[in-house]
Amino acid sequence: MKKLSTYLFLIFFSFSSFSFSNDISEFEMEGISIGDSLLDHLSKEEIINEIETNKPSYNYLNDDFGEVYWFGNFENYSHLSFMVKPKDKHYKIYMIKGSNPYDDKLEECFAKQKKIENDFSSMFDNAEKHKGSFEFDWDPTGESVTHNVGFFFKSGDYFEINCTKYKKSLKIKNGWKDSLQVIMSTKEISDWFNNPI
Repeated sequence: MKKLSTYLFLIFFSFSSFSFSNDISEFEMEGISIGDSLLDHLSKEEIINEIETNKPSYNYLNDDFGEVYWFGNFENYSHLSFMVKPKDKHYKIYMIKGSNPYDDKLEECFAKQKKIENDFSSMFDNAEKHKGSFEFDWDPTGESVTHNVGFFFKSGDYFEINCTKYKKSLKIKNGWKDSLQVIMSTKEISDWFNNPI
């Protein structure tokens, strides 16, 4: 299993020589991989409660997936979140996101994002790189924005490094923080996001 982690926002892998495949499930974040069951880490009740709590953030999409946040004692991230299918009794993981807050210092986030981008560029030379900034659909004011660098494989699976900035009133209301996010995800999640109701 290949470890995907950020320590002081630098990328290290638990191997020295590796020809990178398109199989994203071969990587892990905080010991967790795509395809694992979230029940190995959280109870069914915790998962269901998180999915219900986070539904409003995805009210422009169908209910095929739900997001589960986990604020644990992690080595490299302040928290993790996962995308799972609410109707899947095993709660197979389709996306893992590790986040670290940057406290309204967007330029610092960009500097860390650039460092990780450079590391990924040299390691994922078989992936297509895309950059872009996008407004979140659930904020009609357009003040909540994500600045993304994505590495997309032929399979459609991908890694992203994002700097997110939320509208101030939403941060106060929901307890959100602007953050640097490292994401590994399957094509299914990308397709879901790209097909609003």
